[in-house]
Amino acid sequence: MERRAELLNLMNTARQRGAVAVEILRVHRELLEQPDARSVAIHREEQRWQIRTWRADHLHGTGEGASREEALDRSFADSQPTDLHSGPAERMAIRSSGLGIDDRRHLSIGDADRVEVLQAAERTGHSALFRPRRLLYRQERCTRSFVNSRGVEAEEAATAYRLYAETLVEGSLLTQQIASRHFSDVASLPFGTELKRRMDPLFRRISSVPDLPIVLEPRATAELFRSLAPAFAADAVLSKRSFLHAFLNKAIASPIFHLTDDAGMFGGLLTHSFDDRGVPPIPVTLLKEGVVTGLYHTPETARQNGLRATGHSVADALHPSNLVVRPGARTRNVTLGELGTYLLLDAPPPLDTQTGRVEGAIDLVLVERGERRGSLRRPISTTIQAILGSVVEVVSDHERSCEIDAPTAIFAPRFGLAA
Repeated sequence: MERRAELLNLMNTARQRGAVAVEILRVHRELLEQPDARSVAIHREEQRWQIRTWRADHLHGTGEGASREEALDRSFADSQPTDLHSGPAERMAIRSSGLGIDDRRHLSIGDADRVEVLQAAERTGHSALFRPRRLLYRQERCTRSFVNSRGVEAEEAATAYRLYAETLVEGSLLTQQIASRHFSDVASLPFGTELKRRMDPLFRRISSVPDLPIVLEPRATAELFRSLAPAFAADAVLSKRSFLHAFLNKAIASPIFHLTDDAGMFGGLLTHSFDDRGVPPIPVTLLKEGVVTGLYHTPETARQNGLRATGHSVADALHPSNLVVRPGARTRNVTLGELGTYLLLDAPPPLDTQTGRVEGAIDLVLVERGERRGSLRRPISTTIQAILGSVVEVVSDHERSCEIDAPTAIFAPRFGLAA
């Protein structure tokens, strides 16, 4: 009640200064970080205000700051021309409960709980004969409050827990992360074991491998689509800052691929009841049978195209949320058993979503009858469409990697490129 009164009073202040329309977002974070089991946890609190004002002189501005006064002053100092599509988001029904994003155990998590998680990660790392270059446990509780001059009022609280490690192996940076809305997930899921499994073949470099099918495990498939998803932002597409501007309603991937974004998924790492513009999210089908069918929209780009805003505006930009790559029908064991020998891609190459190019190097691991024999690094120069179009099969296993649910995917040799 007190926070609501604070925001409504601030909106009245903005109107007194000449605003005819207002949006106000207050974000309060309680953070804790601990780099290892022997360190003392570091606590801090952060507060961010974001205020948008539209004035009678057909100008609008956005201000951000650690205080409401700073954000309000900056919103009036910022002067951008207002067009017909600009303005606060329309009032829509906001789901305020049942999202599974606020861990009830949060207040009872103590030092011993965090130390146990870190010690388990360190024990596995040391058994793998390496010391992580960086290890970090992080938790936060975030409270977001929003009002606008169209009568939208909303508030939500959410928790997030992360365990992150990185190390250098033979010149390759390997990272591993577990993240969830619930502490129990971070405390129970295997962490160092997976990192060790990925590291071992990188110590055994081989000079060459035959052209074989390329397999991406769920974590790598998730990384591939995590890199691709920002290209679906409508403002980037409309301004031709995304390669997808030339592929709307066209195929950029094999018909096997079906990709959706659901910011309202129960317990999802990036689930929220409303975005920074006060818009409740809706599921967005980004790829349907390989065809670009949906984009992320702000209130402005939605009005411009006669659509509904999708609820993905975060920190003054459009951001993907919980992604789901539809799995296939056959099991992983059956599919990989039929392959026998294949190349495992530890991490996908960097994608340039503005140009659609893929340039860089990849580490490929040779797998024979389930055993990882060794690895080699190979340069790659191709297009995003060539890679996505070369998938042969996605299997039925489905694992959650932070905010993405993805299956194992099998691609043609060299991603379908000629030697």
